[in-house]
Amino acid sequence: MPASADPVTIAFTDVFDATQIAAACALVRKRRAAQVRVDGAAVTVWPTARAALLAQLLRRIERSGYAWSVVGVPDDVRALLEFFLYRRSKKRRSTRPHEIAMVESALVRTARFLNSIRDLYLLLQDVVFWTLVGPFFRHGFRLTRTTYEITERGVRSLPIVALVAFIMGLILAMQAAVQLRVYGALFLIPRMVGISIVYELGVLMTAVLMAGRSGSSITAEIGSMVTSEEMDALRAMGVSITKYIIVPKFVALIIVMPCLTIFADIIGVFGGYVVSVVQIGMSSPDYIDKTLKAIMLKDVMIGLSKSVADGVVIACIAVHQGLTTSGGAEGIGKSTTRSVVYSIIMIAVAHLFFTGLFYYTGQGPMLQP
Repeated sequence: MPASADPVTIAFTDVFDATQIAAACALVRKRRAAQVRVDGAAVTVWPTARAALLAQLLRRIERSGYAWSVVGVPDDVRALLEFFLYRRSKKRRSTRPHEIAMVESALVRTARFLNSIRDLYLLLQDVVFWTLVGPFFRHGFRLTRTTYEITERGVRSLPIVALVAFIMGLILAMQAAVQLRVYGALFLIPRMVGISIVYELGVLMTAVLMAGRSGSSITAEIGSMVTSEEMDALRAMGVSITKYIIVPKFVALIIVMPCLTIFADIIGVFGGYVVSVVQIGMSSPDYIDKTLKAIMLKDVMIGLSKSVADGVVIACIAVHQGLTTSGGAEGIGKSTTRSVVYSIIMIAVAHLFFTGLFYYTGQGPMLQP
């Protein structure tokens, strides 16, 4: 049926509702007019719901392919109709919403990262003051608590550090023996094991273990205090949480990391000693002599400097993640996970930096026959 050239006029009064809207749609489909004219002059009251019904009718007419016009309505109602009709189309016409969301997400992540860097800087500044300056101005230093933290973070970590270091020494010696036997250079095993453990693997393994054991413990402890509002209570009493809570943990980690590193180096070299003497048949004095000749004081000091940096990294990240904990028990779990992951990543970055620095300055280890 061809469309009629005469426009269809739909006039509404104050009693029009959803039923009349449906009837008007049926009339438009029946008449198939090219133009639909909606007259609202007889309507005296225009609540929002009535304007929404009229916008629904106009949207149906437009989807059916007919042109429409509205007459006899106030200007404010016409503006309301335009809002109902075109707000979705404007949203669909927005410029690349996915790309904008990606940019916003990147900006938010960048802002959070910069805020974290600022917070870490302020935290380190506060820790340095309460550790090196505060005690000389009668602010005191929590020696008893620091001793407890050294025992908790250091002494109680000795068994797991010894176990992993011994296994690492065994693995290094066995792997080196497989390759060096081909070239008849088994005498290099003590030097390879000693330098590898003292210069890099001993301190790296110790740092990873401490990040998993002590770093997670510090984050969980501080996070639980934050979620239970203990930190707020201490601040309300005028107590510095840096001096009272954080400084003992920082000092303990900085002290125990070099000690644990030396302990891990000794146990790791002993693991290589066991493989070389028991399995390969190297004499005990020969292994000890070659190891002592290979390991120089410079290598030991480089390893200890890395361990101090690792202690600072673990303490900073663990404390920062604990202080930014939110969300109860679930938030504590997430902060603990982030603390371990971020610590291991930053430990690897720090070791890469030190290795590259010593490599380009010619201070790297030398394997001499």
